[in-house]
Amino acid sequence: MANLDRLKSASKNKPPTQTAGVSGIDGYGGMGEAPEQSIPNNTYIDWFKLVDLPAFQMFVAEQSGLTHGITMSNWIKERRATLSDSVLYDQYASWHEDKGLWVNETPMGVIKR
Repeated sequence: MANLDRLKSASKNKPPTQTAGVSGIDGYGGMGEAPEQSIPNNTYIDWFKLVDLPAFQMFVAEQSGLTHGITMSNWIKERRATLSDSVLYDQYASWHEDKGLWVNETPMGVIKR
């Protein structure tokens, strides 16, 4: 009977369950530090989507003079760290509006209705 009591008390002191997950490219610092979650009007900046938009790629090429993917990515990472997400996004949004090439589209590529 003593052994049974010992087993019951040992099972009550189990450590918490461990879990594992996948965090993707950002988990390894592939996109720099954790992004700011908002710009002044509390809208989330989806940098993964933004860097794939032709308008943003044109903005980066004009601002940096760079045209290759990895060098452009490094420039974006440095600008985000230097200026902040919201300032870089505001610069891009102003450039997007001034360019006038995407009048029916927001800077994030959403069609205006």
